[in-house]
Amino acid sequence: MSKVLVIGGGPAGMMAAIMAGRNNNDVMLIDKNKELGKKLKITGGGRCNITNMRDIEDFLEKIVVNHKFLYSCLYTFTNLDLVEFFKKHNLNFKIEEDLKVYPENDKSQEIIDILKKELKKSNVKIIYEKEFKDLLVEDNAVKGVVLESEEIIKADKVIISTGGMSYPKTGSSGETYEILKKYGHTINKIYPSLVPLIIKEKWIKNLQGISIRNVKVSSYSKNKKIEMLGDILFAHFGVTGPVILNISSFLNKTLKEKEVDIIVDFIPDIKKEELSKLIRKNPNKAIYNNLKEILPLNFTKELLNYLSINKKPNELNKQEEKRIIESIKNLKLTCVGTKSINEAIVTSGGINVKEINSSTMESKVINNLYFAGEIIDVEGLTGGYNLQIAFSTGYLAGISV
Repeated sequence: MSKVLVIGGGPAGMMAAIMAGRNNNDVMLIDKNKELGKKLKITGGGRCNITNMRDIEDFLEKIVVNHKFLYSCLYTFTNLDLVEFFKKHNLNFKIEEDLKVYPENDKSQEIIDILKKELKKSNVKIIYEKEFKDLLVEDNAVKGVVLESEEIIKADKVIISTGGMSYPKTGSSGETYEILKKYGHTINKIYPSLVPLIIKEKWIKNLQGISIRNVKVSSYSKNKKIEMLGDILFAHFGVTGPVILNISSFLNKTLKEKEVDIIVDFIPDIKKEELSKLIRKNPNKAIYNNLKEILPLNFTKELLNYLSINKKPNELNKQEEKRIIESIKNLKLTCVGTKSINEAIVTSGGINVKEINSSTMESKVINNLYFAGEIIDVEGLTGGYNLQIAFSTGYLAGISV
């Protein structure tokens, strides 16, 4: 039996503590908040997109950074294993668009309650409102931790699952990076990821609140074309919505250095020739009325206003029609940056995976120190991938101590 400390009570930390406890270790879970799973509680607007039911090989393709590092943990504790873990507590799930998995009642609190029951069953002692300040390291091995109150808690093994820097109000504010640097770990540069994009074009603010489903957004990252499909939402600062959050994962680093163009096709399933016929369908009606079956009326009105075209279809010349079609099929927007990491869903960057044993989640720099969750430099797209990463890395760390 080992004495194990788990620092951080998010999904990765709770799963790590549960599995370490099941292996008959003496486990203590320490969290700085008054409650466990504070960020998990607000995930997906409180609905909790817990995982995705893609085959693991397809699942790995949705991991943007360091997917090879995650092979062991995702095969050790798969999406099917995660769903089965909760089903044992009679929690029902539903599978929605793009194979996203949610609790049937759309309540993240039920996920947290089950994890807390499992923590109790595994005899995990939980310490609330205690902040991790430092590690105790001797002879290149961890011996415990120091809390902010200067309290020292000794241990044989320590699992760090304190999260990244996104949503700092939930407790993941990034102080752990500096502690780990001090003991020789490399922290890859931190960027906001799955984050809204700020757009230069001022007229976009007139579209605030308008959402359009299933648009295609394309851009270039490191001379490679990136194309994504999904929903877009206009805001006063620019654009957000699932397709924008996903493409931000590929553009965030470049946007720290320069502007990036994105091209939006608002109706990817409709060809230009067909769009031309729709524009002229009723020659004496307003153009936006002819297009209202395929695009929101208020969007088309603002687009035509931006193009300074206030004509009926029978008054349009070919050049004006071409401008309308190009603006709907290939609207170029200039991204000048992302919103801050406070508004990002996940953190890009973190502990360099080359310094972690992918088969156990143990540090290669400090013996008996393990990692789980968002503190590691791994990230996936939206759709349940990041929560699965948290649970799978936590599981593997927990069974390895």
